[in-house]
Amino acid sequence: MVQYSFRLPNADYLGFPATTEAIVETAVKAEELGFDALFVNDHVIVDDSARSESWRNVYDPLMVLSYVAGRTSRVMLGTSVLIMPYRNPVVTAKMIATLDQMSGGRAILGVGSGWNEAEYKALGVPFRQRGARTDEYLRIWQACWEEGATTFQGRFFSFENMYVYPKPLQQPHPPVWIGGSSGASLRRAARFGQVWQPTPTPLDTLLSNQNYLRDYCAEIEREEAPPTRMSFRVNFSKITGSSSGSGERPTGQGTPEQVASDITRYRQEAGLEQFQVNFNGCGSLQQLLDSMDVLVEEVMPRVDG
Repeated sequence: MVQYSFRLPNADYLGFPATTEAIVETAVKAEELGFDALFVNDHVIVDDSARSESWRNVYDPLMVLSYVAGRTSRVMLGTSVLIMPYRNPVVTAKMIATLDQMSGGRAILGVGSGWNEAEYKALGVPFRQRGARTDEYLRIWQACWEEGATTFQGRFFSFENMYVYPKPLQQPHPPVWIGGSSGASLRRAARFGQVWQPTPTPLDTLLSNQNYLRDYCAEIEREEAPPTRMSFRVNFSKITGSSSGSGERPTGQGTPEQVASDITRYRQEAGLEQFQVNFNGCGSLQQLLDSMDVLVEEVMPRVDG
């Protein structure tokens, strides 16, 4: 059975303003429709570049998930992705443990090292240290989530015999999903991740990266590579089901039949059984809600059938 997660509109990336109403309404509907998990994005303060335009209005991911936890009861709640170096790792570890406790063990931590150099500068974190900080912060999280006193000696943080509670409800800790497709990200997934989550990726590149991940896991003597849960951008060209027009059709765009065919191909050729669906091109909250219905009623049965 394929597992589907859904990215909430906690940012303006869909073409309409992120609002409390949009976040809550889509979260409640996603749980009612049977989605397995909900995810939110992360940016704090961005520049005026074209790439940053969709991220100027972003609701804080951990605050959003805490609020959504109180409006849902079953669906898992995750970040995709939380930019780790932006925040103090001990404070973040405590926030995540609190979220996991108060949601009944539903937290998922999708993490990454980020790309926006201007954002790093504004937050006072050296951009060139982002990879090293991400790796160290993951180790700090693990230390903070272990029982008893916490001791850690690292390049950026050190402390001895300190206590940080509560601990996460999920043991040994909430699942960590490592985002990204660079060599560094793949090695990080091998060392720390329960899941590797690439962005939308051409099938041949995905297969090559999976091979790299398996080889590196063998090199560090990890028995099995973490499973892949792919971000899959879906754009129904028309809710009525027309094709996406002339020219080469981008993966995940077109009619429900075409989108189902794309997902099935990734299942069969890459062994994927988990997809995070990011609806693109909606332009309004109502279009997003309608697109969710189309996915559940017209795409999922074709994939599972």
